[in-house]
Amino acid sequence: MMEIIPLANQNIIGFSIDGKIEIGDVEKVKNLVDERLKSQTKLRVYVEIKRFQGISVEALWKDLKFALGHLKNFEKKAVVSDAAWVNNLTTASNKIFSNMTHIEVKCFSWSEKDRALEWIIMDTPQTKVA
Repeated sequence: MMEIIPLANQNIIGFSIDGKIEIGDVEKVKNLVDERLKSQTKLRVYVEIKRFQGISVEALWKDLKFALGHLKNFEKKAVVSDAAWVNNLTTASNKIFSNMTHIEVKCFSWSEKDRALEWIIMDTPQTKVA
């Protein structure tokens, strides 16, 4: 299950994961991203992983298709989790994708949650001019 975390900065998409991710969860985030891209040049992602109990095949497929088509629209991602595998995955994806996409990804522990929020807000880009 994914829940949107309301944040004041319109260029930051915040959400929490607590349980299994289903296609409706991916749709909810996809719709929010599409809406925000109408007024923002680049987006950032702030995600809290409380419990991760997997992702349905349909949700994974939809998420991958959407993410690959929008890599250029993101510049930063902060992940808050104490799970070692999340930290390892974040480190690996940062090495793999940072040169291709220029997305900076950092993982923070729950005790560093405030620091994660500060980092994702730092140097916020300007709103797209219509």
